Amino acid sequence: MATSSRSLAVYSLVTILVTIAFSLQPRLALPSPGLVDDPQVGQIVERVVCKNNPDQSYALYIPTNYSPARKWALLAAFDPGARGMIPVERFKEAAERYGYIVCGSNNSRNGPLQPSAEAAKAMLSDIAARFSIDDKRVYLTGFSGGARAATAIAVWLKEQIAGVIGCGAGFAVGIEPSSSLSFIFYGTVGNEDFNYPELRQLDRKLQDAGVTHRIDVFDGGHSWAPANICLRAIEWIELQAMKSGRRTRDDSFIDRLFKSALDSAGGHESAGRALESYVGYLEIAADFKGLKDIGEAEKKAASLRDSKAVKQELRKAQDQEKEEIRRGTELFGLRARLMSPAVSAALSEASGQGSPERNAQSPGLTSEAEARQVAFTDLKGKLAELKRRSEAKENTPDRALARRVLNQYSAASFEQSMMLIQAKKYDLAASSLVTDTELMPDNWRVLYGLACAYSLKGDRRRAIEALEKAVQKGFANAGELERNAQLDPIRDDPAFKSIVERLKQKK
Repeated sequence: MATSSRSLAVYSLVTILVTIAFSLQPRLALPSPGLVDDPQVGQIVERVVCKNNPDQSYALYIPTNYSPARKWALLAAFDPGARGMIPVERFKEAAERYGYIVCGSNNSRNGPLQPSAEAAKAMLSDIAARFSIDDKRVYLTGFSGGARAATAIAVWLKEQIAGVIGCGAGFAVGIEPSSSLSFIFYGTVGNEDFNYPELRQLDRKLQDAGVTHRIDVFDGGHSWAPANICLRAIEWIELQAMKSGRRTRDDSFIDRLFKSALDSAGGHESAGRALESYVGYLEIAADFKGLKDIGEAEKKAASLRDSKAVKQELRKAQDQEKEEIRRGTELFGLRARLMSPAVSAALSEASGQGSPERNAQSPGLTSEAEARQVAFTDLKGKLAELKRRSEAKENTPDRALARRVLNQYSAASFEQSMMLIQAKKYDLAASSLVTDTELMPDNWRVLYGLACAYSLKGDRRRAIEALEKAVQKGFANAGELERNAQLDPIRDDPAFKSIVERLKQKK
């Protein structure tokens, strides 16, 4: 009987893969049903090669009590840098506690969705062929571009994906929350993440659309959620699965989470954190409806909603959001004025936007060069001010805002330079990145990008110098150096090899 039910589970999950195959090219080769003779349980496996596609691999965690005699929930993860180990490590504790198989693609990438979609096909197909999966409890997660890929794949698969855990980003471009959305959504974001405003706006849109969701904010920047937040996400998903009938109701589990949520909301209220308490009671009412008596939580939420303290905090949050938008718009406006006509034209061509409008020239200036110098001085001063505010010792809303704006500017400017590299405009990319190193001398990402541009340009000396500076400022990923094809022109340089070995020894 185990083999018979196992076959049904495989072919049921294969319907998911067929859906992807019709959406994307090339077509998917369907897996043959089969069990793993000796699965490595209770430990993270860094690299499992897909049987039907050796170019694809994934990291994997199987709970210690795994048995093919029952069906298991699946969480498939997409990292924007093809680092499958990171999400598997973050979700390991939750997977062990609640019986999830977790796999993280080693091929998913930021940028176009195609690589992540191909990774999803290969990874899900391989998992379906190896393990006993509960088709009603297949979930996706991703960080940054991986989160957007996860939502896109969930939409393509219609009702085959039960939920998405999006870390550090919201939905893919073109996907808007609506009442027809077929999956639940748990978003996580750091309070210093440049995508924080996006997740706050998504929270409101999902609420208006009536989509079951939660947005969880933690102290930190643009990254995968820490393990304790990942555990919370899985617990929330388990609760929703009980509400929807996707899994058996567990009253002891429900009671434990209900008490913990009430204690948290009550603690915020006692400490005078009115807004946090209000949000806590709202979440209790939404999460436990149909599972527990939520009348008291609803009364508490209604009372706090009308309080002066909550209204003041909500106004502060709205004002801060407006301030953040204003700051970002100001910085990007100065950056646009700073760009040379050649860089502006190349970026417009790379993004398919056509010919750019000519940068406005400030009154009284005699040349574009002078106008760019004024913009540079102004931009450098504003970035320095934000950096000063971002280095405050206390974790205040102002510090978090400054860090978000700086991170947003840094990420966007770096992305523009990468667009120039992808368009093979290496001279322009290097020129743009040199300017960015003058504006942000402590930013290792800019220096690393400059090393890539110089490498592709054929300037080995400057490439090594930029890479050395990037390491001095915090770059520490030896694996990235070994994988990045943009550094192939300097790979045989003794200085490059020395940098790689030093970084490996620091691990």
